[in-house]
Amino acid sequence: MSTWAENRRADRQAAAADERARAALLFEQRRADREADAKLRQERQDAVRARRAQSRAALAGWLRAHTIDLLFVPVIVVPAVLAWTAMADYGREVFGPVGTLLPLFSEAAMWAFAFAVPMAQRANRSTGWLHLGVWVFAAVAAALNFVHGLAGDHGGVGRGVVMALVSVGGVVVHQLVTAAPGKPRLSRAERDAARLQRLAARRVLAVRRTALRQAVADLSPDGTATLVHRPGLVGFRRRFLRARLVPVTLPGLPVTGPDTVGDDLAAEIGEYLTALPAPRPATDIRTGGNTSGNAETPHAALLAEVPAKIADRVPGYVARVRAAIDSGELPAHPSQNAVRKFLHIRGEVAAVVCRVLTHDPGDDDPRQAVTT
Repeated sequence: MSTWAENRRADRQAAAADERARAALLFEQRRADREADAKLRQERQDAVRARRAQSRAALAGWLRAHTIDLLFVPVIVVPAVLAWTAMADYGREVFGPVGTLLPLFSEAAMWAFAFAVPMAQRANRSTGWLHLGVWVFAAVAAALNFVHGLAGDHGGVGRGVVMALVSVGGVVVHQLVTAAPGKPRLSRAERDAARLQRLAARRVLAVRRTALRQAVADLSPDGTATLVHRPGLVGFRRRFLRARLVPVTLPGLPVTGPDTVGDDLAAEIGEYLTALPAPRPATDIRTGGNTSGNAETPHAALLAEVPAKIADRVPGYVARVRAAIDSGELPAHPSQNAVRKFLHIRGEVAAVVCRVLTHDPGDDDPRQAVTT
């Protein structure tokens, strides 16, 4: 009997302990939930405060950055409102009730271009046509307001001028405030460097145009063409309003292009020799007709007095002069000046050629009879 009572008491005590444990666990859970809710509410409040502080800081920064702009807001807004209402009344008088839309043409177009100018500046776009649109529609608005001021019983020139100035005053102030900052003034050295760069760019463009005009085309079998330029150092020459490129050489620089001066001269001499009307007796200019090769002849002595480079060219020059005499291009007794102009050579070389032609190296008179 006592054992049953003890067991029952123990069960009640265990049940009470379990109830207390559940109550304590529920209390701790509710307390944790309340703390989590409080923490979440605090975080939300902190986030809201941070956003508000950030917004206030941004607004304060914007106000500090645009303090000067804000000073002109009344000067911009008040004339715009006055002109808008005046144009609405004038449009109602002219077009009836629908005339209240007239400011959308006169005022709104002007302000649309005015607001587009700083937007294009920030986007690094061209603003030339936008500025033109601003001033064109500003002139339209001023003209309409001036006509409005002249109309009516109380109209007059003074009233029209006032209304015209008020209509464009706001947009003029807006354009002055939002104008792009001017470029810094360049120093004398910077201006000189920029001028030289422009000159160099123009000269390069002129050379490229001339090279394009002198280029040849490489035509492929399928009909496509490729322009081919002659590489190397060239000089830009202009004669009779026409430019051309000529090969040049500079001291200290390697010759980058083909040196065809000697080849051209040899080809020209060959052409003149080929054009001779008839072969002449075999004579040696250096030996004065003596085929024995005796160096003690007048011609050999004469050619020995000049550089070897010139002496090697004298036979070709003599052949060209004789061919010109035979064809009638030169007279029978050409002068030294005529030979120099015909051959395009220096005067001393022309004198040697004339002496060889006259077979008298000691006579300085080039008008001797030419031996044919």
